[in-house]
Amino acid sequence: MYIRASLALVGEGLEPRQGVCIGVSADGLVESIEGWGSCPSDSLGGSWAVALPQPANAHVHSADGAFPEFGPELGLHDLVAPPEGLKYRLLGSLGHAETVASIARTYWAAYARGVGLLADFREGGGAGCAEAQLARASLPKDMDVLVLGTPGPGFPEGCSGLGLSSPLDYPPSLVSELAARHRPSLTHVAEDPINRAMEDLEIAIAARFTAVVHGTYLSRGDLEALAEAGIGLVICPRSNMWHSLRPPPVAEALAAGVTLGLGTDNAAWSEPDPWGEAEVALLIARQQGLRDAPGKVLEALLIGGYRALGLSPRPIEEGLRAYLLLVNGRDSGILLALDLMSAIVKRARGWLVARVDGTSYVDLSSYRAPRL
Repeated sequence: MYIRASLALVGEGLEPRQGVCIGVSADGLVESIEGWGSCPSDSLGGSWAVALPQPANAHVHSADGAFPEFGPELGLHDLVAPPEGLKYRLLGSLGHAETVASIARTYWAAYARGVGLLADFREGGGAGCAEAQLARASLPKDMDVLVLGTPGPGFPEGCSGLGLSSPLDYPPSLVSELAARHRPSLTHVAEDPINRAMEDLEIAIAARFTAVVHGTYLSRGDLEALAEAGIGLVICPRSNMWHSLRPPPVAEALAAGVTLGLGTDNAAWSEPDPWGEAEVALLIARQQGLRDAPGKVLEALLIGGYRALGLSPRPIEEGLRAYLLLVNGRDSGILLALDLMSAIVKRARGWLVARVDGTSYVDLSSYRAPRL
């Protein structure tokens, strides 16, 4: 299979290359990235195409999609704090089949947005992870799903890591034991000023989590401590702002050198679309005074989310499996843009044409998930 593109972002450095022909072998590996003229006449893509790596959505709560836009009048704790928040009461009211179907809808929605990796915080111990694995079985195998479980009955069976609502929910010694035993390990941190004042970050750093999520109320010193500890940060700016919290410190996180990823958080209030998250993160970074943010935000979207979770990203690179997206760069304006990185962050989401996974080519331009 050959793919012709007017532009491709190549390697982990996201190097822009003009006029490429990407050759994919019969076993799904990128065997060549050469000039446009080397492509045969029956190649996929064309002069309209921009080839991009597949993004990571590094934090979702998938089952919450069963109750979209519930509780708009409620604050964060009334909505999502365990065990009495509205979310937990609603999740408890769902039957097994309803829960699995809700999770699967979230997964399919992410797949249709070209996501290569989805990290899902699943409540309910081993049973919650088992429901996610059933939902995962309905998808093509090409999108990786990390099912991060919480301690409870049956945990860690069916879970592929640890996802805590807060390190303050357990004794520090147990938090350290859980984070060491179940990798990757993630926890919410500093989502609101109360939890930050209770030193949730210090517990997370001492326990050496793989990454922390939100970090909305972290200071520059906190972010530098995360970077020094080698702990990633996954930010969810749309969710933070929807819940009337302040925007996350995007500019300071980038300046501090933290490995940054993007997540969409609760499927009840945000579609699992990391492209939208990237655009909002870029706007916040500019508002916070960082003018050279576009390339860094794009890196967080396409590379950083994988790295924050301790996993290998999916760059377009010879010798690696072909995982890429084709975007209509002509009609979106990307191919005409003076600021290429800004254009991709802001414009790609509405012009996804296809995803390539090995030798599989899936048309996303009119894609609809199966009815569940």
